[in-house]
Amino acid sequence: MKLSRIAAVVLAASIALPAAAESIAVVNGAAIDKKELDTAVANVVQSSGGKAQDNPELREQLKNSLITREVILQEARKRQLDKQPLFAQRLDDIRNEMLREALFADIAKQAPVTDAQIKDVYDKLAAQQSGSKEIHARQITLKSEADAQKVIADLKKGAKFDDLVRTRSIDPNAKQSNGEMGWGNLNRMDPPLAAALKDIRKGQTSGKPYQSPLGWHVFKVEDIRDAKLPSLDEAKPQIGRQLQEEAIAKAVEDLRAKAKIQ
Repeated sequence: MKLSRIAAVVLAASIALPAAAESIAVVNGAAIDKKELDTAVANVVQSSGGKAQDNPELREQLKNSLITREVILQEARKRQLDKQPLFAQRLDDIRNEMLREALFADIAKQAPVTDAQIKDVYDKLAAQQSGSKEIHARQITLKSEADAQKVIADLKKGAKFDDLVRTRSIDPNAKQSNGEMGWGNLNRMDPPLAAALKDIRKGQTSGKPYQSPLGWHVFKVEDIRDAKLPSLDEAKPQIGRQLQEEAIAKAVEDLRAKAKIQ
């Protein structure tokens, strides 16, 4: 692990500890407690995923980082930068954000998401996805309906979709992406878009243009397949996060409803 990364971890993760008898360094009369170094080492080892180990070299690097940090903080205090209004405002903002996150964590702790809730959501999704299709499509984006109709006419006359993507699409990334839209589940798309794509057979192009806020589109469906739902184990983390976010949003909504707002 490079020194710059180690220093960043120390600055972000180390915490102030009560004074103790043993110190690793004294900077202008201010002692750096060994417990602070121990905490910094533990944070680096944990955050490295096993790549960093507690050894004399790591401890020396972190010790130097802590000394540098102390020098910086002392100079900042000497210049009374912590007394400036902007600093105080930023400190309040950080504290408020931490309080917000602490409340959300407490709400989640008091109302943990259960496996039964996750399975219920998964079963409903599975029912919705049953028999649904996924479509792999590409598109040519045009400025006007007339331009789109001209592209459709050219395709019917035998023009190559790839050539028209590169020469006619107003999408600035069209030449690199070749109009790629990727795979999309028809049941999850906006209904008008899903309806437009559903009527196009594999290997065929749009019979009429589709309008969006970005312009007019002519599609080509490259492939069609049955939608595949991830397993419950695969979907569990995402569903759990979704339910937790919904619970937090509901709790905040309840708090607003109870608050006296004038």
